[in-house]
Amino acid sequence: MIQTGMAVLALAGVLSGGGGLPKGFLPSETHPPATEGEAYKVSDSLKRPLALNPCFRAEPWDTGRVAARSVVHESASQIDYEQLVLYRNTAAAERAMRGLRAQLARCADVGQGIKRHRYFTKPLDVGDDGLRAGGRFYESGEQAVVVRRGAAVYVAGAAGEPVYPSRSLPLGRFRELVGRAERMAEKVCELPEASCR
Repeated sequence: MIQTGMAVLALAGVLSGGGGLPKGFLPSETHPPATEGEAYKVSDSLKRPLALNPCFRAEPWDTGRVAARSVVHESASQIDYEQLVLYRNTAAAERAMRGLRAQLARCADVGQGIKRHRYFTKPLDVGDDGLRAGGRFYESGEQAVVVRRGAAVYVAGAAGEPVYPSRSLPLGRFRELVGRAERMAEKVCELPEASCR
């Protein structure tokens, strides 16, 4: 049972020249051809929540988005995802991070039996604000990092059977995701709309 609350967010066409995020801006947009049993999906839709979605909300709860891109790689046992959301200003991005932390607390332990899911979080010293999170489900799990830099929020994660994080969320288990977040926290500053300081 893979539950990820996968969000695939979007583009309002208000960035430089109305073209939105530059094509290929997210590293996983460039990938080998999909083999049998796997799929890559790239989307610019504003109609779904953030990719890390501990309360499994069907509608977006954050406001002030101006552009975003999401890439999802699905295989038989795992989903890997990354997402970049640009907000109209830094204050809106800060509200999104506060809202995400509130949802991680609200849905830290929900349901019973095979429908139970739990989420744990730890701070992450990347960008202007960051966190790492782990979710545990009946037979699978999820781990993700979320980093804000200026008016941009970047999410990278994986979910599925081979992912089953412990409550302590050791940093070593997040090494690859943290590396991606560190690189994106720098790269996003190429976009004037990100308002990096």
